[in-house]
Amino acid sequence: MRILSILLLLGLSPVALFAQDCDGADHTVLAGNLYFNPADLTITAGETVAWINEGGFHDVNGNVSVLTGESFGNPEVFSLPAVSGDAAGVCMGTHTFTVPGTYGYDCSIGNHASSGMVGTITVEAAATGCNDALACNFDENATSDADCQYEDGTFDLSGGFWLVPGAALDPAYGCDIQPGVGTVANVVSVQGEPVTVVVDSALEAYINGAATDGLISSLQAILLISALENATFSFCGNTMTGVAGLNTIVSEWNGQSWSLQDLGLNLAPVNAVPAGCGDPDALNYDPCTNPDETLCEYAALACDNPIACNYDSTTTGSTDCIYFDTELFTLDENDFIGLYDFLGCPDGYSGYDDFPVPLGQDSAGVPLTLTLFPEVEEIWNAFGFELAAQDVSTATIAICGNTMNYNSTIFGLQVSEWDGHGFENETFGSYLAPSSSYPDGCVDEEACNFDACAHPFMTETCEYVIATALETAEGDTGMVTIADTGTLTLIASPADGNTGEWFSACGDLAIDGNTAVLTASGAGDCEVCFTEANADGCEAEACIVITIIGGIGQQTGPTWQLMPNPAASELRVMWGGEAAVFEVFDLNGRRVHTATLQPGSQVLDVSTLQPGLYLAGPQGAAPHRLAIQR
Repeated sequence: MRILSILLLLGLSPVALFAQDCDGADHTVLAGNLYFNPADLTITAGETVAWINEGGFHDVNGNVSVLTGESFGNPEVFSLPAVSGDAAGVCMGTHTFTVPGTYGYDCSIGNHASSGMVGTITVEAAATGCNDALACNFDENATSDADCQYEDGTFDLSGGFWLVPGAALDPAYGCDIQPGVGTVANVVSVQGEPVTVVVDSALEAYINGAATDGLISSLQAILLISALENATFSFCGNTMTGVAGLNTIVSEWNGQSWSLQDLGLNLAPVNAVPAGCGDPDALNYDPCTNPDETLCEYAALACDNPIACNYDSTTTGSTDCIYFDTELFTLDENDFIGLYDFLGCPDGYSGYDDFPVPLGQDSAGVPLTLTLFPEVEEIWNAFGFELAAQDVSTATIAICGNTMNYNSTIFGLQVSEWDGHGFENETFGSYLAPSSSYPDGCVDEEACNFDACAHPFMTETCEYVIATALETAEGDTGMVTIADTGTLTLIASPADGNTGEWFSACGDLAIDGNTAVLTASGAGDCEVCFTEANADGCEAEACIVITIIGGIGQQTGPTWQLMPNPAASELRVMWGGEAAVFEVFDLNGRRVHTATLQPGSQVLDVSTLQPGLYLAGPQGAAPHRLAIQR
């Protein structure tokens, strides 16, 4: 009591001083008003018991019996100090029993023991051995299956099993396992547990396919899938034993496989089958081995074409020639030719100015060729590249690793190396590059986010400043006529935050912000334009065509203008000539749209055009770039 009083004076309680963590114990004994519950407990050696006080002041005394005054004689001494409990339960402590035997204990506080507060712990030895008849180390005298082994290391099962229907085997090869007609089943092999087979959808499909092909019966397929799903196996020496319900399968290793005769199947560990060449076209084909292409040997190929990847000067014929052998790109993607423009694209190729020339192969075993579209050829010829057009349309090509062999009918064989983007052609100062070498971007020079290096003809991501059309103070747009000494008030309406700059080829402008007064001079057709720029410096221009009376005879041709640009589905065209045909061309030179154009201003429907960049204009007039954006 003196000790208890001192603890209380110090602000400490016996519970705080002696309580331990009871979490994680294997068993729990409750202590309370003159009881231990359970009073008698049986456990296994190595397990831990926790005592929790539900009320009163109690200890756990396993040393000297209060009732007899003699030692309990326990196999090992244990005790826990006195702790006050409450209804929530207070942990008195734990003890791990490692020595089998019977342990007695009581509560040594007051007359608690004589009032019945005594208990026993019976500690049984841990079960050992293996009493599973399937296991390799089966012992009929063992008390548990805790130490069972189901594979003894005779075979390495980690690679799974080859499953091969016996009916699929070619007897001429003299082997039970022919991987080319079998399938691999994965296995689960965990220490202390029977071996099982993983029956996944692929294995089921193979077994059902074997039944469809008549290699096993439909009944065998059903039984086989069911057996593999439910069976457990052991592999002891050369004996394989499987148990599925009441059915037992026992098979002896015959040097090549285990035979499941009732199910029409042979089975062998993948790692027990030697490696060899599994290619029937090879000289050393071995169907009885795990296929390994690196072990295959082949007859010398016949390829006497110097540009081929596998050219052999000692052979004749070209039946085995290979002309495309690279991981740089594929023949399925587009290819482009362009002239060097390092100012426009310092890192890569200037895709905005490239032409499509697909690289392809008419059939296996023939050289690659380039397709020169008539529209592209027409453009090249117009700019003096007739020789290049002839060369590209007749050249034969091989791509071998990082090397391009380009056999020109005009200049002979040219060899070039991959420069990270494509192959150079020094003769023409050009390059050939696959589609995958160009980044995504916008190749419209009129766009705010123009990227000279981007993929040719890609305009889906283009961004534009949409310039507001100019108009006169009277609201006229498009084409306006004034006297050669007259004046005209023009109004621009830039978007909020945008700035603008005026330009006149028609005379002097008196500028007042977004309004300008033109004093005409000269005669003929001319333009007044307003260039609008956003905060990023991207610009768009809107112009109005003005005919100054007195100089019509000096015109060199009819004037015309289109707006808006970019357009969505409608395009307004101002035309100063006679009725004409309005044409729209894509950047390959193909005419994709026509309309009849009348003098004056009219709206044309361009809703059928895909988003992108085009050239448009009346026949005989200089075309303008037209962007379609939605």
